Amino acid sequence: MRTYCLFLLLLIITCSVKAQEFSSYEKPIETSFYSQALNDSVGLEITLPKELRNQTNKEYPIIYLLDKQLFYNYNYNLHTIDYLSTLQWMPAAIVVGINFSPKNRGSWTTPNESGGKADDLILFIEDELNNELKKKYPISDFNLLIGHSRTAIFSSYALSKSPDFFNGIIANSVSNFDFGDNWQQKQFEIFLNKITSNSHKYYYYFSVGEKSYGDLHESAVDTLNAYLNNKKLPENLEWKYYKHQISHKLTPGVTVSNALSDIFRNYGRRIEVCFDIAKASKDKVPWNDFLELYSSISSELGFTVQPSELFFNSIASEYYNDYDGIYGNKHLHFTLEILFRAIEKYPEDYDYYGWMGEIYITINDFEKGENYLNKAIELIKKDTSITEFDRINYLKEIEALKNTK
Repeated sequence: MRTYCLFLLLLIITCSVKAQEFSSYEKPIETSFYSQALNDSVGLEITLPKELRNQTNKEYPIIYLLDKQLFYNYNYNLHTIDYLSTLQWMPAAIVVGINFSPKNRGSWTTPNESGGKADDLILFIEDELNNELKKKYPISDFNLLIGHSRTAIFSSYALSKSPDFFNGIIANSVSNFDFGDNWQQKQFEIFLNKITSNSHKYYYYFSVGEKSYGDLHESAVDTLNAYLNNKKLPENLEWKYYKHQISHKLTPGVTVSNALSDIFRNYGRRIEVCFDIAKASKDKVPWNDFLELYSSISSELGFTVQPSELFFNSIASEYYNDYDGIYGNKHLHFTLEILFRAIEKYPEDYDYYGWMGEIYITINDFEKGENYLNKAIELIKKDTSITEFDRINYLKEIEALKNTK
């Protein structure tokens, strides 16, 4: 019996450790920050993209994941963000978890006008916390709030109160302006009038369960949905209402993945659009069209999105393989054109140099081919991130290419 209990304990510990592992993010950093605005300490958890260690000219959006104390929903949504980032459907972000205690969750989510500290919490996030993050990390001006129930109501208020800072919210089981509060509704209408002059989009995604499944917010959220449906809204406000046949506490788990996928859908499908752009231009690499697409996505989201390794690898492969015979005898030259741009941005990536060396040898330019293969060898030998086994195999492959001439 003791052996079984010990095994079960070890299994639970192992599962708990594995649950903290991410594909695209570092282990979360637990910290706290004393807020002058709140006159209180705020418990925080900061989760950083792994790629941040190697990026120098990239700024990251921030996702404020409220209710860190709600362990299961919080961790599930962290893994959702990791999943979407790993599969390149959304940009890697800096995720800031904010903890709420039972004593402050009500007051911190109620506007100062109504006797709470919500305006102080907004000031903490957009001034104190944001300035602290800027000192440590390369952050963009894109700020997304994700909340549940009381913190969803706060998120809605925060977006309406500070649209120059917040870009959008995902409000799980929210309500209609804190269950019909007229003052908060007027504040929301001020927000609607104000954002018409801004160039980027705003995102207002909200959800609810059903009363028959235990979500008592259903009628209030239905009223919010009716309000938005019956009002002429700014063209740059994108909104969506999700109703689920689930309980109140489950709404974050089924809403956040759908909402993030939708908010970042144009970012997620950018490579597919680039494939279409490439196919429509048979005689040249359409750089301006590629860059125009990325500029359009940047304008929509309100932060700069640049071609990444995914772009260079995917578009170079499109030209290199040319499965449909679209590019004819230019396909290798188009591939090289992409790879030249790639090494400008990623000068330490040995794969690009090896690929270029292979292409030059294929087109019988052996001198250039050997030069690029030698550069790949140099980079492989000094790259500490690869295993010795992989290093040996990479070098063997390159030596085999050099001997094909």
